[in-house]
Amino acid sequence: MAQVVLEKIYKTFPHRSKAAVRTSTPAEETVPSSSLRPSADSPAIAEQMGEAHYPAPVSRRERPSQSALPNSSSTVLRDINLTVHDGEFLVLVGPSGCGKSTLLRLIAGLESLTGGNIWVGDRRITDLPPKQRDIAMVFQNYALYPHLTVYNNLAFGLRRMGQENSPDDDQTLPEEESKPSSKNSEQMSALQQKLQRWGEEFLTRITRAFPDKLRYWSEQERQVDQRVKAVAQTLQIEALLDRLPRQLSGGQKQRVALGRAMARNPQAFLMDEPLSNLDAKLRTETRTQIVNLQRKLKTTTIYVTHDQTEAMTMGDRIVVLNGGQIQQIATPIELYTRPVNRFVAEFIGTLPMNFLEVEVKAPCVVVHPAFRLTLPDTWTVPLRRYDGRSLILGIRPEHLSLSVPAPKNIPVRVERIETLGSDTHLTVRVSDESSLGQSPIRLQIRVSPDQSTFVDEKLWISLTPQKVHLFDPTTHNAILPTALEPDSHPSW
Repeated sequence: MAQVVLEKIYKTFPHRSKAAVRTSTPAEETVPSSSLRPSADSPAIAEQMGEAHYPAPVSRRERPSQSALPNSSSTVLRDINLTVHDGEFLVLVGPSGCGKSTLLRLIAGLESLTGGNIWVGDRRITDLPPKQRDIAMVFQNYALYPHLTVYNNLAFGLRRMGQENSPDDDQTLPEEESKPSSKNSEQMSALQQKLQRWGEEFLTRITRAFPDKLRYWSEQERQVDQRVKAVAQTLQIEALLDRLPRQLSGGQKQRVALGRAMARNPQAFLMDEPLSNLDAKLRTETRTQIVNLQRKLKTTTIYVTHDQTEAMTMGDRIVVLNGGQIQQIATPIELYTRPVNRFVAEFIGTLPMNFLEVEVKAPCVVVHPAFRLTLPDTWTVPLRRYDGRSLILGIRPEHLSLSVPAPKNIPVRVERIETLGSDTHLTVRVSDESSLGQSPIRLQIRVSPDQSTFVDEKLWISLTPQKVHLFDPTTHNAILPTALEPDSHPSW
């Protein structure tokens, strides 16, 4: 249980040169790169975190110079600075290819850093192999050993930890012991301890398949058994301990994967889209279980997803990534109500935000060929320097409503109706005569299911002025009304 700090993280992947492509043999071209080293989703890597197969990460405190980077490389993460507080549930969200899974693998040690540092608590783990980072990772495909029962899947990592923590077979005697008789006595004692330990391990292994009353229980095995049963009780999988992974449902496999990570009692959990293989109903149930479990354990958790619903319902804070850079870090409600730029505004939300190009007329009027809207007085000062210029107006679907003809309302024609039961989604086309010959402007509206409409019907919709967002068309950054202007840049 510790905070995780990322300092100036950079990651680049070198491109394969054209010369290498031309000179490669047909056999080389057909061998997938994943076959050259173990998959990060394999059970062995899930337990060992790949410490024996990957080079030690390179530590650099400063941003790498352009000359230090490969001539032909792709930068997937740049200048990532992030603090995950102790016990926090932090969600990384963004479109495919934004670098969120790569960032998780860097924290786990499955990828080497190009630049930057990673801290867990007061330990700098940048140069440590994965198994020494005291971090547990839950993968998308569960990564369970198919030939082991649920019990042995949960116990596998604990047994490995016990073996690694046992005394070294090659340990030497203290230098102060100089008398030959003392040395011989110490050597005999050490040999007896080794033989006893090996004998216990041998008996424990060969009797594991026996009934509990006939098994040999070493002290380490008793501790493993207690921990496995405690984790199984927490996850409510006691009845599954004797089953093989192929006998489990998707949700049960996911709970076993979570249990294996929990059993190690790590400083932090890393979860890489663990619910993406589940159906919608099971995803909702498992999502609730993960959140409740994290609150109970109070373990620092970093969760990667591309699903906005997961991000909004699970995270204490959300990190929005795009193009390898952090766009915004905030609570779910702040992301929704105060996006810092157009990308965040469009990305966050079950239905995306609608955008219209408008012209500003002082003091706080925005004009579009189809409507003219007066904004609240809180926009007077921020819009003063934009007088006569174009801005992008954003409005969420739930802040549009059916209304009557008026200059401030928008004439539209219904193109599509999606009835969901609890509400209805309308896709409408703005009826703007000045845009003839141009691409039509389409908006999405969320209305009550009691409001009946039909395709090709002409409607008038009104905007809620207090819920309007404005963005600079050049920088795409948000323009905030006076009441919402922050005192300073948010501290990430």
